[in-house]
Parts: sequence; structure tokens; C-alpha cells
Amino acid sequence: MEQDLKRLVVEKYGGPNQPEQRLPTIYRVPGEMKRRYEEGNSYSYLPVAVQIGLLPYPRQQSRDEDYRVLELYKWRCVRSLIGRHHLLQEPTRTPELLRRCLSAINGFLPRILASYNFDAEALDVGQRHVVLGTMLLDGCFILRRLLKFARIASQEQSGAKASSSSSRSGTGSASSGGQDDDEDRAVLFGRCWVWSFVTCDLLLLENQIPFCVVQKLFHQLLTRTDADDTSDVLVAGALRLFSSLRPRKLYSSPISCRDVHVHHLLHLFYLSVGFPPDAAAAPDDDPSEHLVPPSELPQWIPCARELEEAGVTFRPRKDATSFLDVRFAGHGGVLEIPELQLYDYSEPLFRNLIAFEQTYPYTRGHVTAYAVFMDCLVTSPEDMRLLHLSGVLVNHMNRDRDPTGFFSRLCSEAHLAADRNYLAGVIGEVNRYRRSRWPRWRAALVRNYFSNPWVATSLAAAVILLALTMMQSFFAAYAYFKPPKQ
Repeated sequence: MEQDLKRLVVEKYGGPNQPEQRLPTIYRVPGEMKRRYEEGNSYSYLPVAVQIGLLPYPRQQSRDEDYRVLELYKWRCVRSLIGRHHLLQEPTRTPELLRRCLSAINGFLPRILASYNFDAEALDVGQRHVVLGTMLLDGCFILRRLLKFARIASQEQSGAKASSSSSRSGTGSASSGGQDDDEDRAVLFGRCWVWSFVTCDLLLLENQIPFCVVQKLFHQLLTRTDADDTSDVLVAGALRLFSSLRPRKLYSSPISCRDVHVHHLLHLFYLSVGFPPDAAAAPDDDPSEHLVPPSELPQWIPCARELEEAGVTFRPRKDATSFLDVRFAGHGGVLEIPELQLYDYSEPLFRNLIAFEQTYPYTRGHVTAYAVFMDCLVTSPEDMRLLHLSGVLVNHMNRDRDPTGFFSRLCSEAHLAADRNYLAGVIGEVNRYRRSRWPRWRAALVRNYFSNPWVATSLAAAVILLALTMMQSFFAAYAYFKPPKQ
């Protein structure tokens, strides 16, 4: 009976050596996380321009029309990628490519379905064909975008001054890049703005396909002119594609598919905005902070205005490798926070990153901890103004949207375990600093008497006058008690 139980566990969960391989990585955002926010904005987790993957969305006629345009465009991506071999005088391979691509995807079908937590045995033949077709279309669509931006990244790194036609290349093939890009503009004529929405849609948790599908299609569709035949070129293309959305410049160490298993594009973006692999925790985070019970770890920090009154100074961190890299210098009372620029797309982006952390167990919860930390700092327009003047937060959001509630909306349904807060050490240091009297007195002195040059000048004049008066009184008393000898 024990052997039967072990065999059942292995069949269901893949055995003890593969705990992560069988876990679903693409799923619905929990309803409790959606409910409060979507009363005001339903686009936080739903795609605007392009639908990717196997999770269906509520049907809306206006949105279906928007999706239909890019659904037709996906077929052009398939023809373009397969057609590269014909243009490169490899026509003998062209007829076999489509069959090979479908066969390669079919070999990954159990893994693909496991990513969505679907039961492979419950699908009939027709449903399996739908899955294969969806993976082919969406995979080629994403692959074509990544190859385009991989070429752009390569040109930027080499510093070559490409001509206007080559700088518009979009397929990774020098012979057909400009032509395909012109065709893209013709197909989406009057809708060129759609690409910015496509980029954001590719980072929605519910709008993903397994990254292994894109990798498999890439290796099947390689041509002899492709300089890099490793999956790292896809990573480079993805990081360049999402570079405008990244809250902070990527750290210098690149991400390699040989070192980390990438589940999907949102997971890849999550890896790029976090700490480098060799610095999973903030450098100032004292390891001893995590040796105490979670209930005793500091979680709360006063708002920015109260901290300023307590003598804490806010400063943008210039040498940060990640927007999460918050430091506190206790000797000077300086809280260094990397600059964060807020755009209209920032809120959906952060919400999907937090949703990924909240639902996938193999994350450290750094983005959630950062959002909770900033939510404590920003509780009023005065706090927002203080951090804006300090250069920590830069607001580019639409005037109709209140930036003060940005972080509170992110944290409305987020849960952070006390023992997973990488900022616990920083919070503890700040709270200890603000409880001391000298920094508060010094801050009050600066605020009351050195807030502007006129007050400072008046104070200096009063001090000088007081000193002169005391000197005059001293010499007068000295002359009285010890008069000069005649």
C-alpha cells in the first residue's frame, strides 16, 4: 500500500525532485484582489489590444473588434517567420517548418497544460488542436516582437549608426526586416498607437503563454543568418521591448536562460526589475532581523511628513541597481529611495507584479514589501509633495488620477508575511532613529530658524547682538570690581 501511495504521488505531482516544474505559473488573479479595484478600472488585469494564451475573457463587442485586428496580424507573423527560409534560398525546408513547429509544441503539450493547471487527459482531440493553434499563433507573434527588439538592442550595444531602413528592422533577418516592418504599418494603418498597449498587454498575469513555447519556435525557425542561436537573444529582445516600462534601469548582470528557468514574459520582467541574483536581499538588511519571531519584526513606518519632523531626510538613491534598493544612513538620518516615475501604465504593471508574487510561492515578495513601505510613507498630498520635491517620486500620471492613492490602491488586497519583508531592517532603523530626541530637536531648529535666509540672518544678528551685550556687561562688571590702578 505504501508503494501504491508513493506511485500515486509521483504521478500526480512529478516526484520530489521537480517541485517547481509541475506548479501552474499562468492563472487567474484571485477574485478578492480584483474586486475592490475593478469597480473603478477594469483594465488592470484585462488586455486592451491583444489576447494571449488559453485563459478566456468576458466577451465585449468593442474589445472583440480590437482583438480581431491583431488576431489576423498573428497569421502574418507565422507567414513572415516561416517565409524567411524561402527568402534565404532554403525553400526545401519551408514546407516542413509548419509541421515541425506544431510537432515541437505538441511534445511540450503536457508541460503547457500544466502551466495553466489544465488536465491533459480531460481534453479531446479538437481541444488539443485549439491549444496547438493558439500556441503557434501567439508564440510566433511574441517571437517576432522579441526578434525585432533583440536586433535593436544589438545595434545599440555595438553603437553602429544604422540607416533608417535597417533601424526599422523587425524580424531579425537583415534581408526582410525593413519590408516586414513596412507591412506591419500597412496592416495597422491608423492604429500605430496600438503597439504601446500591446507591450503592456504582454505583461498581464492572465495574458501569458509558457516561455518554452517561444524558445521552441525560435530554435525551429532559426536561419543560417541568425548570429545568436541561444535563447538569450530572446531575453535581450524582451528586456529591450520592456525597457520603457521598467521602473529602474536593469542591473549590469544580464539574465541567462542557462542560469534561471523563465516561466513567461511577466516572470522575465519580474526577474529584471528585482535585485541581482547575488543580492537577493537589500545590502543594509541585517540578517539578525530575521532571527526574531515574525510578530516582532517591524512592519509600520510613519508617513514622510512625520519622518521629516523627526529629522529624517529623503534623498533619491543614484547608484541603485533596482528601484527596490532602499537604504537608510543612521548617522545622518538620510533615507535613500531610488527615483520612481509614475505613469498611467504604472498601476496595472505593479498590480500584476504583486498578483504574481501573491499567487506564485517561489518569489520573495519584494515588490509587495516595497509597495507596503511606500504606502506607509504616502498618506496625504503633503507626503506626495515632499517626496516629489526630494526627487524620490516623479508624477507623470493623468491629472484626473490622484497619485496620492497610488500605493494604497496597490496594497488594498495584498498580504505581506512579516518574515518576508526585506525592508524590515530599514524600517527598524528608521523607527529607532525617529525615537531619539536630538534629531527631532535639530530638525525643529532648522525648520523654525533656518527655513529661509532672512530668518537665519535675523537669528545670526540676534546671536551676535547677545554676544556683544554679554561682553559689554562682562567688561563693565570687571571694571567695577577691579578698577584700573592710578
